[in-house]
Amino acid sequence: MNIRIIGRAAVVLALALAVAGLHAQAPWPTRPVRVIVPAAAGSGPDVLCRQVSQRLGELLGQPVTPDNRPGASGHVGAEVAAKAAPDGYTLLCGASSTFVTTPHLMTKLGYDPNKDLAPVAMLARAHLLLIASPSVPANDLPSLIDWIRANPGKVSYASPGIGSNAHLAMEVFKARTGVDIVHVPYNTQPALTDLASGRVQLMVEPSASAIPFVRDGKVKLIAVASPTPLPEFSTARLTRDTVPDFEVIGWGGLFVPAATPRAIVDRLAAEVHKVLQQKELRDALAPLGFVPYDMGPDDSRRFIRAEYDHWGDVIRSAHIRLE
Repeated sequence: MNIRIIGRAAVVLALALAVAGLHAQAPWPTRPVRVIVPAAAGSGPDVLCRQVSQRLGELLGQPVTPDNRPGASGHVGAEVAAKAAPDGYTLLCGASSTFVTTPHLMTKLGYDPNKDLAPVAMLARAHLLLIASPSVPANDLPSLIDWIRANPGKVSYASPGIGSNAHLAMEVFKARTGVDIVHVPYNTQPALTDLASGRVQLMVEPSASAIPFVRDGKVKLIAVASPTPLPEFSTARLTRDTVPDFEVIGWGGLFVPAATPRAIVDRLAAEVHKVLQQKELRDALAPLGFVPYDMGPDDSRRFIRAEYDHWGDVIRSAHIRLE
């Protein structure tokens, strides 16, 4: 009996000490938080991150300071974040390419984005548009497909590079329709210029950079390659209405090193949710082509997994590699 009493007392004491230890931990955050931005200052992902970081810092009561680490299509910054201490003081503004395409395209990464980093929340998504040179004799997707089929191997499309969202979306287009078109990798702005001049005929481009060209009549808007209509061009149809699975979601999200305590992740997710509800943020993101994408850690994980599986199938079917 005495042994049982002593044993129970020991258990109670251990639990009490554990609770006391939790209460003794310093509240988070007690100092500035760094958020890695794996893109150049002034780029779309950088502006998105800065808009969110400023407002997030106000809610947390500590500065949330962007740290630009561009290079290697975002891999440099992602690796820095993946190897950081999991204490809530290093975050990552990650993009879809880092988590759903790069792992399939490259075999030599210094980290595993899906194991070494954990999602906190989605931040925003961007509309992507299928646009064409004014010289293309088609104004919608069905007539575009007919024209390409009548000119096999003579139609080219531009993209920011092999494995980019734009490239992979067009690979889905090719696979679903059986058309014969030529891929021409570019840097983004020269591609738009060449599209307007007719050097290339097609491309999938984020709305923020494409819309000024559409408004000025320099390029044609054929269809919206994202899951929802574009408010400014409400009559433009979605690509998936004509070609199943021909769509792409460009998104940005907030991530932490995988071992970061769940309590910190949940606190961050709750504050990000508040930020994304702010009208001021929505108004700031709209001209950039971003739409807030409010999704917590568990839903984000499931969404990313589905995207990872989908684009992995596309990449393997098209035999695309970066090395």
